[in-house]
Amino acid sequence: MSVRKYWSFAILGLLAAAGGAFLLIARPDSKLATAAGQGADSKAPAGAEAAIRKANADYAAALMTGNLDAIMAFWSSDADYIDEAGEMTRGNEKIADLFRKALPEFKDTKVNIKVVSLRFLRPEICLEDGVLEKTSVTGIKESSRFAAVWTKTGDKWLISSGRDLPTDVDDLPTLAAAQLRDLEWLVGDWVDDGAKAEVTLKVTWASNKAFLLMDYVVKTEGAETLEVSVRVGWDARNGRIRSWVFDNQGGFGEGYWRKDGKRWVIGMSGILPDGGVGGSTNVYEFVDPNTFVWRATDRDVDGQPLADAEVKFVRKAAKK
Repeated sequence: MSVRKYWSFAILGLLAAAGGAFLLIARPDSKLATAAGQGADSKAPAGAEAAIRKANADYAAALMTGNLDAIMAFWSSDADYIDEAGEMTRGNEKIADLFRKALPEFKDTKVNIKVVSLRFLRPEICLEDGVLEKTSVTGIKESSRFAAVWTKTGDKWLISSGRDLPTDVDDLPTLAAAQLRDLEWLVGDWVDDGAKAEVTLKVTWASNKAFLLMDYVVKTEGAETLEVSVRVGWDARNGRIRSWVFDNQGGFGEGYWRKDGKRWVIGMSGILPDGGVGGSTNVYEFVDPNTFVWRATDRDVDGQPLADAEVKFVRKAAKK
């Protein structure tokens, strides 16, 4: 059996999702500030931390006034905002539309922003982990956790990216950690629920939760064991979750992810060990905390179409 046929059988036939190096290389036009949040912290410029803390206080005051122009003056023109459901809104005007609908919630409300931490990724870029607290006239208090990227623009610090976080977030070591949180349900040990091949998957966090590490092992009778490593991270320049894939036969690839309800859809393309090319559209579909289904469609190798594939995974502890 040739190298290419082996590759097609092991990955495309059984688990192209094991990374299989089939990831779509996309170039979205997001202008998110380049603050991936990985690596060592940068030293804060003199007065920068105090300036950002003051900007937080002034922003809270603007929210209480209900003045939309005053609120949006704190957001950069090309900013983006991601709500807790993972929906992204890009651009100052579209974010303003969201605030326009939400402003009634701030009427007669006291607003306070608590800065949990500030991390300077570069001298002109700072990651904030914070809590927005609202107190109504009746004394009812609400709080919401958020992550924000402040970017120095001229002599002002502006919000270039904001994201709502679940209230149970205890730590925000990197901007990537906030963006990847929606995939945290994958962390753990998984096994396929079929009988065609033995497929195991181990998903762990890398240091500082900067990446999710996915390690697949595919064992098939009469064939060499296939190992595939996937590193899933946050591409801050393009504003998308991105992954890089490598296998123990020499294949590799990369691609971007997008959320669609309970599914994550990944367009995939890559280079095979013998120099060929392949592609597919992969889906990770959440079923319940102990089950997910992976599907691959639109598959091809060197332009030749292949049948769709599907694998059901269950957590090892949950499989009977």
